[in-house]
Amino acid sequence: MPVLMIATYNEDGSVNVMNAAWGTMQERGTVALNLTESHKTVKNIKAKGAFTVSIADAAHVVEADYFGIESGNKVADKFAKSGLSATKAECVDAPVINEFPHCI
Repeated sequence: MPVLMIATYNEDGSVNVMNAAWGTMQERGTVALNLTESHKTVKNIKAKGAFTVSIADAAHVVEADYFGIESGNKVADKFAKSGLSATKAECVDAPVINEFPHCI
C-alpha cells in the first residue's frame, strides 16, 4: 500500500508534511483522504486551499514514519528536522517534496 504524504505551507511559509494513514487511491486519478480537523495540515489546507499528495518510497521510510509520528502542532520546524527538501508546486500554493518519487 502506498504511503501518502500530504504537504502544505504553514502561515510563515515553512513546509508542513503529514503521513496520511487514512488515505487511499480509489481509482485512477482519485485519492480519498480522511483527515482530522485537529491536524496542522488540515488547518493549513483550509487557510491556503491547496496541498500536494506525494507517495513515499522505501528509501525514505524513516522520514515518512517521522511525518506520521511527530505533530506539526507541537514541532514548528518538523520538515526542517527531516533533512528533506521541497520546491513550490507549479499549479498550487503547496510544496513538492523533492526526494519522493511521485507528487500530485
